[in-house]
Order: sequence, then structure tokens, then C-alpha cells
Amino acid sequence: MQLFDDIDGEFKARLREIATTTRSTVDNSTVTFRTARIDCEYTPKVIKRLAMGQLVAIPNVQALGANSCYSLYEIADVYPMHYSMLTLDRSQPAAIRTEFMDLIQKEWEKGSKSTWIEIVAAPLSYVMKTDDHGAAFERMAMAPLTGSQVRLLSREAIEQLICFKPPGGETEDYSLGRLHGFTDGSIPFSVNLEQLIHYMSGTFAFTGSGKSNLTATVIRKALKAIPDLKVVIFDVSAEYGIHIIDVLNQLPSRVLFTDSFKDPKHPEGEYFRRHATPEALAGRETDFYAKISELFAAGKVEFLQTHIAGEDDVAKFSTYEGLIDVLSSLLADKYGAIQQKILIPQVIDTIKQFLKDRNLDIETRFDSRTSDLLAKVQPLLADLDNRSSLKKTFDSLGTVVKMTGDEEEETGYTWNRMADEILSTDKDSPRVFVINLPEAEDARLETANVINEVFRKRKRSFTLSPRVLFIVDEAQEFIPQNTRKEDGTDQSSRALERLLRHGRKYHLNCWVSTQRVAHLNTNALQQLHSYFVSTMPRPYDRQLISDTFAIDDAFMERTLAFQNGDWLLTSFKATATQNVPVFFHAENNEEILDQYLKK
Repeated sequence: MQLFDDIDGEFKARLREIATTTRSTVDNSTVTFRTARIDCEYTPKVIKRLAMGQLVAIPNVQALGANSCYSLYEIADVYPMHYSMLTLDRSQPAAIRTEFMDLIQKEWEKGSKSTWIEIVAAPLSYVMKTDDHGAAFERMAMAPLTGSQVRLLSREAIEQLICFKPPGGETEDYSLGRLHGFTDGSIPFSVNLEQLIHYMSGTFAFTGSGKSNLTATVIRKALKAIPDLKVVIFDVSAEYGIHIIDVLNQLPSRVLFTDSFKDPKHPEGEYFRRHATPEALAGRETDFYAKISELFAAGKVEFLQTHIAGEDDVAKFSTYEGLIDVLSSLLADKYGAIQQKILIPQVIDTIKQFLKDRNLDIETRFDSRTSDLLAKVQPLLADLDNRSSLKKTFDSLGTVVKMTGDEEEETGYTWNRMADEILSTDKDSPRVFVINLPEAEDARLETANVINEVFRKRKRSFTLSPRVLFIVDEAQEFIPQNTRKEDGTDQSSRALERLLRHGRKYHLNCWVSTQRVAHLNTNALQQLHSYFVSTMPRPYDRQLISDTFAIDDAFMERTLAFQNGDWLLTSFKATATQNVPVFFHAENNEEILDQYLKK
């Protein structure tokens, strides 16, 4: 394998210096970055071939006498330089400045000894060791040799370092786009989709940068690459019912709304109007209506009733868990009778044994079976005074049980049924769920309810299949740094932090997407292992990402020049080599939709 590219013998460069920059972080500590300043001979061919994202190898101290060990750096910026530029200023007459600039312009065309290229590169903290069999990469920080020859890595070496090679060798199903740094865009950027999903990911970018486009691409690829994957999208921006309509029609799926349509006889129009449509596909209503009608014809669109705030807290006290909570509070009452406090632990043990004998969960609601528990507990309370709080509690429970028959089966589509479908291993069960939640407060509460319910059911099932990916768009609405119970942020933040911390143990995974990083729950963000970053105009947001995810400032500043669809990815798990910043251009989801609408 060819390891280096000398651009037909014209790439001649040397390391001039290692520049050190120290700045304050967002938490008032300091961080230091070291960038390489490289002088490269100027030729028109070389300046056209060099670009952000390419990799260079610089001999380090282990290369002395062998020239087989290199420190790897990634190009962050490229500047064509001319000696005369250094002396031009306004103190010189305009005619002289113009004459100099005319000279400089001519020398860009053919090159001269007065021109050179300045390259700014940031370290990857990897070394490349070469031998007759090729190259091996090892994570290690090692000082490069100032003045030594710098070499440009070849396409083959970059693919080996960065791109994931699937077992079958076909990279198309694992490719998210094309690597930056190559003018013909010929290197597909493939990632390990299973690791990308399993170890949690986040997308951070200003509105309009392509977060939904990238997420839709990942959904398509992951569903194909991971056979048992299910995707649950909390869609507060009403995008994915259109962005992945091809997937929704091709696979078993559910599109869920929390309020019914005004015209049930012609639902396609209202479905379309409720969603945000890509600008490039504006004016294609008729084509979309035909595809939307397929969803309704297949029975994939359902309607749900949102929970009332506090409903779950009330319902809890109709369960054995609530009963144990009440007994625990009686035990903690400092004015309670001693005889009562002595009996309470025995009563709680009786409840637990009752649940175990009948294979019931602690969240089970009271029903006719609760009479058997009362029959076991009442003899224990026989010697208590009738005014005892403990005895009154079970007298009241007996009254409730007499009034409660067996629970009627719920009709229509319900949240509980959705949780069962999410965890179902039936091959015909839905694989994609798009939950439209337009009201922020409802969205937070329902998101917390769904995640908590799936967690409970998964822990009781003793199985890790299917794998579930929760996609949380507009994450700033769900995991802010400062939370309140009144608006649901406390509930959603706790549920999502639990998912991000512990979900992968149960194959419950999360993908968060946001345009505002500054006030997010940092405890949740630190659980992410892959970070997709695009343009973020606010310096504070860029600095926070740099500090939190250890991304060099030189790379973060380059994101300001990104076009729509350009991304910087740093991943500890999904790329071939850990934590290498990768610049790539994502596949265009709108082109995929356009082709689907034409069918």
C-alpha cells in the first residue's frame, strides 16, 4: 500500500514550529492547544490539492536513525503566501502597492521563490509506524522534529486510519457521505453504525445546517445495517413524518398524533400541512399526498390522548408501590404509635411476598386479587386501635378493592400498547415510531413517560432485543441545565439523563440534536461518544463544545466556513481509529426523497 502522496513530486514541506496557545475555558480554568506551522513550496498544483481535513505525517523523536515513526496532524487551514505581502502597508504610495500586487498576482500563476504555502495543522495524538508490510496506528502523543520533512498521507492510508470497513467489504450501506479534502470527493466516509448507535451520539448545529438531513440519513442506514433496531422519534418540529416517509411506507411503522384531524375523510392534506417540508421539494404536494395516503391505507397513522400533568403521580397511589410509599411515610412519622411502627416492616414484607408469589410487579394496580393480600394483612392488625393510621389505611384499601372490578381492557391505540410494540420481537411489529408532539410541555412529559415505561418493561423482560434508538430533536427543550417540575423539564431531563447514563446496558440508545448548547445539562452531554458539529455562530457555543469534547480550536473555527451538509465528526467508537476529527459532507436526504416521489 502506498502510504504517502507527493503530488507528482511537487509536495515539499517542512515543519517550521509548534505554536502553543493557552486560553480560558467556560468554567474559568485554562486549556492549551498546540498547532504545527508548516512551510510548503508553492506550486499551482499543490495549492489546488491541499485542503482542510487532509492528514500529514511528521517524523518524531522515535524516527531518529530509522525514519519509520511519524506523528500525525490534520490540516485545519492553508494559506498561499508571498514574500512581498509581508512588507505591504499603507505607508507606501498606492502606485507602488499596486505594482507589487500585480507582481504577486502573476507569480501565483507560475510560482516563484518568493511564494510558499503556510499550513496550519492540529495534532491527532496518534503515531504511524511503518515497515515493509504497511503501517500501524497507535494512540500516543510524541513530539515531532522541528525542521523535518513533512509528508502528505495517501488516500489509502487515510481510509485505513478513519473509515470503518464492514465485514462484507461493501461500504455504501455504512457511508454517511464523502470525506472533505479531496477535490473529486471520491472517498466515502463509512462508520460503524452499530457502535455509533450503541454509544450515544449528538448533533450540534445552527438552524438550517442540516441536522434533520443527517439524522434521516443515519436512520435509513442504521435500520438496514442493524436488523433488530427500532427507532422512536420525538418529533417536536414535525419534520420526520415527511423526511423519512419512504422508510415509513417501506417498513412496519407508526406515525402518532396527539390530536385528531379536522377532516377525517381527506387526511392527506392536513398531514402534509402539519409537517415541515424541505424547501427543495416545495410545490410537490400532489406527489406527497399519494405517498401519505399509503400510510393511512396501511393503518400506520394513529391518534393518542396526552397525559394530564400529575396523572402519573395520582395513578401511582393506586398501585402496590404507592401503598409501600404510604407505609414508609407512616414509619417515618415521629408521632406514630410504637406498636404501629413495629408492625409496618412486617406488613411491607407481607406485601413483597404476595407480589412474588403471584408474579406481580410493584407498579401493578389494585384489583380483585388485592383481596388476598388484605386477608393476609388484617390478622396482623387485629390488636391495633381502630383509630390507628395503619389500620385506617387498610380499611380504606378494602373499600377501594370492593368498588374495583377487574380492569377493563383499554380500547383504541394507547401509550401502553406503543411501549409493548417498541419492545416486541415480532417480525411484523413496527420498526419506526414518529411521535408528533407540537406542545413543548406535553412533549417533555410524554417523552419522560415513554422512556421510563420502556425502561421498566425492558428491565423486567430479561432480554436485550430489540435494540431501541430514541431520537430527541430540539434537545434544548428536554435537557436544560436548569429544570422545573411545573413545565416538565425536570421529568424529561431526569429520564433522558438516565437513558444516556444507563441505556446502553439494556440496548436502549439515544441520539440528541440541538442548536443551542450553552444551557444544556452537561451531565447528559458528557455521556455522548460521538459528536457531529456544524456551523455554530455563537463563540460561546463553539468554545463549550471544544472544552467538553476536547476538539481543537483550530477545527472548531473552520466550521464557520461550512456549507449546508458539511460536518465535523469526532467519535470514540464509530470510526476506525478513536477520536480522530473527520470533516465530511453528508448525503443529501432531499435527493433521496425526490427519487422516491418520482416512483
